[in-house]
Amino acid sequence: MARFRALINRFDPRKPRFVAPITPDRPFVAVGDIHGRLDLLEALLVMLESEAPKLPLVFLGDYVDRGPDSAGVLRKLMTLEQDGAREVVCLMGNHEAMMLEFLDMPGAKWPLWTRNGGSATLRSFGLDPDSGSPAETRDRLRDRAGLALLEWIDERPLIWQNGNVVTSHAGGDPTRPIEPHRGHGLLWGHPKIFSTPRQDGLWMVHGHFIRDKPEMKDGRIGIDTGACHTGHLTAAIIEPGFVRFVST
Repeated sequence: MARFRALINRFDPRKPRFVAPITPDRPFVAVGDIHGRLDLLEALLVMLESEAPKLPLVFLGDYVDRGPDSAGVLRKLMTLEQDGAREVVCLMGNHEAMMLEFLDMPGAKWPLWTRNGGSATLRSFGLDPDSGSPAETRDRLRDRAGLALLEWIDERPLIWQNGNVVTSHAGGDPTRPIEPHRGHGLLWGHPKIFSTPRQDGLWMVHGHFIRDKPEMKDGRIGIDTGACHTGHLTAAIIEPGFVRFVST
């Protein structure tokens, strides 16, 4: 009878599928996809000065494309990270990856990047995306952005971990260990992320997938609220046993 009851409990749909408590080693703030909205970034930073003063800030990638001031967002984040006033981590997003691929292979990667908002990024650097060949545009972008900024973008990590909380841009494959070299799922997402909870006790904080409001479910915290289109840039303030959201 005990064995039968255990089998029933195992397949009981009412049983929580993810039961690990959220236990970062220290409180921190994660910020969702910005996509060129410098105005929203600056507004959110002001809010966080009172809501989460001095806590580490982890930005989940997708700083560029679609919005009007990708150049300003990149420069703001690089300055925040380098001035040392508080701990700042800026992760790589798939849109930064597309930008870097365009810089490496302008002819081959021009269609993909411009279809996904790259033209807005070029305009933010004062460049006309319809003038010149992809290679010429690449060279002008390198000049306008400068080596220091481009090297900073290229150095962005894929993950940052704090206790049993892992941050990445797109969440990765929930059935596999979190490893930085598995970059595709961490940048572009995985089809199982919404249907399959992790079984290793790790909470994943991610952006990439736009939702009407932030969500916290089965060990996953999604905070991309489509800032570029909605005007709502969202941050998650994460403490041991507690998460709250702040949005512009």
